[in-house]
Amino acid sequence: CGGGGDGGGDPSGGGSLDALARARISVDGVEIEAWLARTPDERARGLMLVSEDDVAPLEDGTPRGMLFVYDEDRVLSFFMRDTFVPLDLAYATADGRIAETHALEPLDETPVVASRPVRFALEARRGTFAAFGIGVGDVIEIP
Repeated sequence: CGGGGDGGGDPSGGGSLDALARARISVDGVEIEAWLARTPDERARGLMLVSEDDVAPLEDGTPRGMLFVYDEDRVLSFFMRDTFVPLDLAYATADGRIAETHALEPLDETPVVASRPVRFALEARRGTFAAFGIGVGDVIEIP
């Protein structure tokens, strides 16, 4: 999934998550192994060109996702260019509180715009939020 309103950033070379930092985050007590997208290029690339296997849960059942981190609040806009895996998307405020969630369809380039300025976006394989009861008002805890 690309976007984030960075303007710029080179989305080519997607599909490799190995170079990204990772962290165990928690959302309402649910641990998620998250790749961290912190630079304009990382955010522009997002989960483009990754496969279902790339974002499948770990062997112990821990879900995986990507946390997009911004230095300041902004109205984010995401789309699914070159993204083949259906995703859940949560926009969260500076304190980590989820403000809204969306279901994203593969290859849909329709912008999904946050309804207000936010600091984070969390993506996970579709169904993850429902399976673990993650929703609006929950807090993303980032170590």
